[in-house]
Amino acid sequence: MPKKSTVKRPGSSSVKPPLPSVKGKRAVRKPAPRAPRKVARGAPQLDVSFVSIEVLHNGWPAPDKRTTDLSIVLQIENPGAPSENRVLATARLPFRAQPGDTIAKAQLSPVDSGSPFFKGPVAVSDHVNLHVRYFIERSNAVGPILGAALNTVVGEVTDRIPLLPEPLREALHIQIGKTIATELARATVIIPVEPSMEGKHPVTVALISPRTIPGFYAPPGSPVGYKKGIVATEGDLAALLHLELDLKLT
Repeated sequence: MPKKSTVKRPGSSSVKPPLPSVKGKRAVRKPAPRAPRKVARGAPQLDVSFVSIEVLHNGWPAPDKRTTDLSIVLQIENPGAPSENRVLATARLPFRAQPGDTIAKAQLSPVDSGSPFFKGPVAVSDHVNLHVRYFIERSNAVGPILGAALNTVVGEVTDRIPLLPEPLREALHIQIGKTIATELARATVIIPVEPSMEGKHPVTVALISPRTIPGFYAPPGSPVGYKKGIVATEGDLAALLHLELDLKLT
């Protein structure tokens, strides 16, 4: 009979470690440290603040430097989102000025100073579009009567003015409360959300009139009635808007 010592029993030291010990090593997941980074890293945040605006044209003919009601409307848009979710935030800043005026943040009330717009930072994605619209406003018949008819009127809904589309006719009007506002100029700033843009950056936005708008003028107290004129001329520089962007990636 063979010697019992030559038989390798399952429990002897000559037997290799069982496979469960190998599986035990695999149970330590290497990707585990990534989880805290995902939790700690929030959505990028964008702050947009008003610095000043240089008014070159406010709807009145060049010889008549008259102070009138104006406003800018800013919208942050996610161009890759469905149309009903594209507008991430909307803000409006009203002010009064005549051609040649520069309106600075310190001249506005703290409530309506645009510092920051959108009541704080906005969560953004890969890149966003910042749309800026420049309006002349009127709540009565004094001042320029813009266009022969209100051919396109967009109403304000729950403090969110819809994304303003490219107008099909010569003028675009929006109604904000009892005020009718007509767009004089516009611009779009593409903001990439990437490390090179992190931090604060000054930005100057040139607001250009996208179309020629005929209109009528009613100077206050004038006995001559309305006079025909041009409220805006296509391609004209209407204003220079100075902003500060502050992007935080984490």
